[in-house]
Amino acid sequence: MEENNLPKIIRAQKQQKDKIKGVLKLGFSSDPLIRWVFPDPNIYLVNFDTWMEEFSKISFSNDVVFAEENFYGASIWHPPGFEFDETCLYPTLEWMTEERIEFVSQFFEEFSNYHPDDAWYLAFIGVDPSKQGLGVGSFILKEALKTIDERGERAYLESSNPRNMSLYERHGFESMGKVQIGDSPPAHPMISCLLYTSDAADE
Repeated sequence: MEENNLPKIIRAQKQQKDKIKGVLKLGFSSDPLIRWVFPDPNIYLVNFDTWMEEFSKISFSNDVVFAEENFYGASIWHPPGFEFDETCLYPTLEWMTEERIEFVSQFFEEFSNYHPDDAWYLAFIGVDPSKQGLGVGSFILKEALKTIDERGERAYLESSNPRNMSLYERHGFESMGKVQIGDSPPAHPMISCLLYTSDAADE
């Protein structure tokens, strides 16, 4: 990619929240884990907005919503020590059977066993499908990790998309294990194992 065509990454502000929600909804429309939670497309489209609304509150408050300047991609982060109140998402699961809710709850409880209290958490990162493969997601991740590295801290994420594993590994993450419950897709909690260097993950 030519240097003058490299994606420019910005910190999105609260008034740009709808653009962040929109691109993440596009980016996660084929995500294995999210679509396991919301297999019906109409239920996904209705309820994912609520997830983005709730998950992004702390991110906007801490100025850690990173986006490509044209909002072709975005990421939202949670600061170390933050405990997300999952009860706010319960209304989005009312359509599920009790058995399904149990599976979903077990899955995320397993993830919580890996989640370190001292790490920044990449809650969501996504790219408009029409712009995938152009390095947008890599540059968004790179910008956030540079900021975290400047603080002398580490990062944590969860990947359920096999296509993204190599991307995260190039940016210094390593798998901590595998989580799979019932018919869920396999997913990997990942922790940054090296301090970020600007050259290590360039594409």
